[in-house]
Amino acid sequence: MQKSQKKVLLLGSGLMTPALVDYLVSFKDTQVTVASNLIKEAEGVAARHPQYLKAALVDIFNEKELDALVQAHDAVISFVPPTMHLPVFKSCLKIGRHLTTSSYVSPDMEKLHEEAKKKGLIFLNEVGLDPGIDIMSTMKVKDEAEAKGWKIVAYESYCGGLPVAEQADNPFGYKFSWNPGAAIKASKNKATYKKGGKVVESPAPLKVVETRDDISVAMRLEVYPNRDSLVFMEKFGMQSCETFIRGTIRFSGFSFIISAFHDMGLTSDDAVPASVVTLRDLAQSRLAKASKSLHPKAQQAIKDSLEGGLSEQDLDLTLRLMSDIDVSYVPEGELSGLFRQYYKALIFLGFFDDKTPLVTKFKDGKSRSYLDAFGDVLAQKLSMTDEDRDLVIMRHNFILEDQTTKKRWGHYSTLIASGSSKKQGGYTIMAKTVGMTAAIGCRLILEGKISLRGVLSPIHKEIYEPSLAELERLGVTLVEESERFRTVERAKL
Repeated sequence: MQKSQKKVLLLGSGLMTPALVDYLVSFKDTQVTVASNLIKEAEGVAARHPQYLKAALVDIFNEKELDALVQAHDAVISFVPPTMHLPVFKSCLKIGRHLTTSSYVSPDMEKLHEEAKKKGLIFLNEVGLDPGIDIMSTMKVKDEAEAKGWKIVAYESYCGGLPVAEQADNPFGYKFSWNPGAAIKASKNKATYKKGGKVVESPAPLKVVETRDDISVAMRLEVYPNRDSLVFMEKFGMQSCETFIRGTIRFSGFSFIISAFHDMGLTSDDAVPASVVTLRDLAQSRLAKASKSLHPKAQQAIKDSLEGGLSEQDLDLTLRLMSDIDVSYVPEGELSGLFRQYYKALIFLGFFDDKTPLVTKFKDGKSRSYLDAFGDVLAQKLSMTDEDRDLVIMRHNFILEDQTTKKRWGHYSTLIASGSSKKQGGYTIMAKTVGMTAAIGCRLILEGKISLRGVLSPIHKEIYEPSLAELERLGVTLVEESERFRTVERAKL
């Protein structure tokens, strides 16, 4: 007897969607419409499983068009940019369809909670990697600890998507799989967190970076806070934590280089002058004023790094490029190495090459911003290739306290996993951890396994427990380490 067919509308056809649709159709009872404003891209995704998938062209800002698609399906998955979710939420609310996203719950979405709950709808958000697996794995440890009479008194959680170590073959130790402009701009946003009982607001989170050797014995990593961590204290029920930080993981040195570019003004929204033609011109246009005295460590780094010497013009540019960098936050012992790494980044990007052209104007003749023009260079030089494989690293550091004895100890959760290259086929690990996690959430809804209603996050056991179990079956597992029991186990407290 044939299973009754479930119908899912997937809005979006980007890099995360192949893993998502592959999971959904693996049950052989689900038809998926891949709807996008990029019909060729949607058709490419649909071609993976013609028996179960079809493509559709959609403009989500066309209310009538979107409503018709939503009406024809049992559930919706929205993989459009986060700023475009709201029309989808409103359509699902009006038509009466459950919804899944991998995005953070925005204030606008949160306002729809009571209405969605009243209508018996599930709007499940934050089921991806970060947010998603990070939230689920955190809540699992928290709930299990509290069941034993323990309390979390300190919490740090970091996550990062990187190239695999052997392909982190540039001074940044990083590669972009999309336009880097948004990511670079986001790194300038302030971070708010709690450390040692005090709330900290950092206007430049890259400058509170910490080198960490406790995450991996094989890789030199650094972490820095991002966004507003404090909103998650209440969400996780950890208001009494002395330390509460959520942040980003990168290979060591990345933060110093990007922060230096911020200091130089190369990531600003200012319009590029008409005289700028090359990257060298771009740099010189930001360094027109007399430079400050050069830090002694920078002078030594230049001497140590030079091979064959610099021309007088290149030496002048090098000195100016290094003179405006804020190093007040860098430990003295790390300065020389970071300056050398920064100097190599300048060479790698082509700062000393008059042949590195820039697109400084839009088609209508208006000037582009420094961030736009410089972002093009980063995209060209630091893009993932078809041979590159990606890496995901996630780390939670908990300090637990026995409420009876007041004894404290560390507990650590670590996920380190890599994906396939485009040339190899298969999935990137980012696509697997984001796309499949969202698909698992949608499947739980389709199977009626979520009793809660409204705008939801996977902080609830009925969501995170089966999701983590299914991810483990698919090969995505966190390793748990406990100082109390001196154990290292998979997915156990």
